[in-house]
Amino acid sequence: MTEAKLTRAAIVDTAITLADESGLDALSMRRIAERIGAGAMSLYRHIPNKDTLLAAMTDEVSRRNPYPPAEGQHWTWRDRVRIAAEVDWQLYQEHPWVLFTFAVPRYNFGEHSLLVLSWLVEGFAELGVDTREATRMSLSVWSYIAGVALQQVSARLLQSRDSEGEERSGLSALLEGDPHWPPPPALADLVGTGNSALLQPEHLLDTGLAALCDGFEARAAR
Repeated sequence: MTEAKLTRAAIVDTAITLADESGLDALSMRRIAERIGAGAMSLYRHIPNKDTLLAAMTDEVSRRNPYPPAEGQHWTWRDRVRIAAEVDWQLYQEHPWVLFTFAVPRYNFGEHSLLVLSWLVEGFAELGVDTREATRMSLSVWSYIAGVALQQVSARLLQSRDSEGEERSGLSALLEGDPHWPPPPALADLVGTGNSALLQPEHLLDTGLAALCDGFEARAAR
């Protein structure tokens, strides 16, 4: 790529592709330059350091994955939580590295991240809470979605590195009726009940968000 064609957008786009392929640990200005076909030092004229790059990548992913426009819709605040979960869940499957950059404030909350945050905040205003409380609720929703997604994405990534198969967890074995150790008294009633839904990330996402929303509603009604 000639210097005239080397742009900040091209660098960020290439970096996102590399992170999707190999994760953040494999991301470097040298590898980006090699993929683009430019000298590594020329990238620094557009992106001064890796922190700036990660922030730009994170905001670009937010720009590409907006929440749908609310105009003309009759969504409740719970509908917005559900939609946010669907959009974010898909985002984390496609760009698992974003789970880590979203967790670091200096990489998150760029222009487009703030736009999607405001979309959720607008929904929580329906509960009659002030903007600060609506923001707190929105961030709690994001944190829960990311937490469940991290569990699912981590299991997938670690499994791909394991050539000998997956070992059952202690909880899975307990639920299947074959505990590795004598179960703690508080968990005894779970032995042999099956783990069809309890350990499924999508089920945890739905039931956990429902419980979180019930708590928001009760808090707002005080």
